[in-house]
Amino acid sequence: MRVEAVERPAGSDAPAPFPHFHEPAELIWFHHANGHVITEAGDLPIKAGTLLWLPPMAAHDFRLEAGATHWVIVHCDPAAIADPAREGQALEQARIHCPEGAERTRIAIAFDWLTALAGQGGRAADVLALTRLLLGEFPADTAASGQPVSAALHRLRPALDLVAGTDGRLVTLEEAAARCHLSPSYFSRAFSAQFGVGFAEYARQYRLRAAARDLTTGGARVSEIAYARGFLNPSHFSAAFQKRYGVSPTTFRQLHRARGA
Repeated sequence: MRVEAVERPAGSDAPAPFPHFHEPAELIWFHHANGHVITEAGDLPIKAGTLLWLPPMAAHDFRLEAGATHWVIVHCDPAAIADPAREGQALEQARIHCPEGAERTRIAIAFDWLTALAGQGGRAADVLALTRLLLGEFPADTAASGQPVSAALHRLRPALDLVAGTDGRLVTLEEAAARCHLSPSYFSRAFSAQFGVGFAEYARQYRLRAAARDLTTGGARVSEIAYARGFLNPSHFSAAFQKRYGVSPTTFRQLHRARGA
């Protein structure tokens, strides 16, 4: 889990559009913002006091207006925050809620606490518990259903599912294009235009994220993880991992274990 507060001062330009997707899910509270977020579920309006849930691998793009903004983002693994006590809690689809009155005040305070806990090195269990409580603020009927979005997101979706479902195997551009029933050249242009990154780079970053999770959740050797996640050899994997995370795979694991202890 990672908690980040994003603030821009008055007079700031509108953020540049950047359609994207990632493995962690996002729970977001907009203290102050105006605009909308484009998702596969629809084009959803954003205003001050908006609570938003975006599931993992859901393509989305924030289109916020110029000026001051303040929002808090919680990146998390849905499997870690799912609360067994809340049967039927739908975390697999985008959800949006705009509370009013005392409820809005309560949620805003909770996100302030969450930001403070994360910034002060608070216990992971406390951050987890508070995040679960905030997920419970979504009424049962808040599944997002905005205006239809670009068909390009839906057309490229099979490529995202292919990468996520291959358990680390290297997926070629040709395979991804075929899954979307597109020519490789057209698929490559469409993917880059839609998400701001080439397919090969996205697939590589996905495998690095999966490898990072392997390092922190199991005892496999670095070389075993490298081959399992589709890298040519351990040296190639270590170099790519160092470039992405700033430390070697071994150091990454040691830091995680030390933090957990």
